[in-house]
Amino acid sequence: MKYWIDTEFIERPYTIDLISIGIVAEDGREYYAESSEVDWSTASRWTEQNVRPQLEGPRMEREHIGYGVRRFTENDDQPVFWGYFPAYDWVAFCWLFGGMTELPFHFPQLCMDLKQWALELGDPELPHQTGGRHHALLDARWTRDAWAFLASLDSAAAERRPLGAKHPDARGAPPPV
Repeated sequence: MKYWIDTEFIERPYTIDLISIGIVAEDGREYYAESSEVDWSTASRWTEQNVRPQLEGPRMEREHIGYGVRRFTENDDQPVFWGYFPAYDWVAFCWLFGGMTELPFHFPQLCMDLKQWALELGDPELPHQTGGRHHALLDARWTRDAWAFLASLDSAAAERRPLGAKHPDARGAPPPV
């Protein structure tokens, strides 16, 4: 199943402080959570003005957000995550579980990048986001919609997924050399 993700965060050298996460599943389900552990003293003026006013709570510890993501995806043996410029989103996502090496066993170690796919297609103009922006769930919904637009241009590529396994030796494949 495909999952479109977005996060809001505070970026500082050597850290990404998760503010909120939004996930939209291919079957229409949605997950949204806000962190209670945000260090707002490090937030930029832009984040204070554009992200913080949209927070709607309730807030929870990042560890509990990670448990929520596990429950949200628990019946999916081969999730595929998509994001828009998702490098920082993916780091914040992985840290919900401790780090990339501690992701749930069935999770891929990468997030598919919608912008890279658009560039492969000649960088067509993506649909404009209507309504709010810089809210993790609203942005995840837009990512799903932008994905659908690109899928209409390149349906075969829409089914891409990360290949391989986190622990190839555990799935019967030979260990890496």
